Amino acid sequence: MSDEPSNHLPSPRTAIVSPDAPTPTGPFPHAIRVGDLVFTSGQAGRNRETGVMGDAAEQVDWALRNIAAILASAGTSMADVVKVTLFLRDDVTDMAAVNGSYTAHFGAALPARSSVFVSRLKGPDMLVEIEAVAHVG
Repeated sequence: MSDEPSNHLPSPRTAIVSPDAPTPTGPFPHAIRVGDLVFTSGQAGRNRETGVMGDAAEQVDWALRNIAAILASAGTSMADVVKVTLFLRDDVTDMAAVNGSYTAHFGAALPARSSVFVSRLKGPDMLVEIEAVAHVG
């Protein structure tokens, strides 16, 4: 590494909190915006209207609805998502239903995606947690 000072100044970090998404369950904001990128915290798929956690496909739908609300508060949208990470409990077997719910939120412009299977998530009824990165443009 060079000892020369960098001419690059870091972009300020801005915490994003959406009134239209569930209150975070820990010491973190809904998302962080740095420059032209928004990084969401992991979102569970709890139905905001009933508080109920449904099956995996329903949880994907609600998690992505929550992410859409967070992105709107950050000045972007699902159309600008460039990367998604799905965390799925090991016992989620109906991937056709999960993928159907997922693609309904993105249409033909699917972002890059990783799927990680885990033995457990924060709550016993959680089957899915999703995080996303979006461009603000």
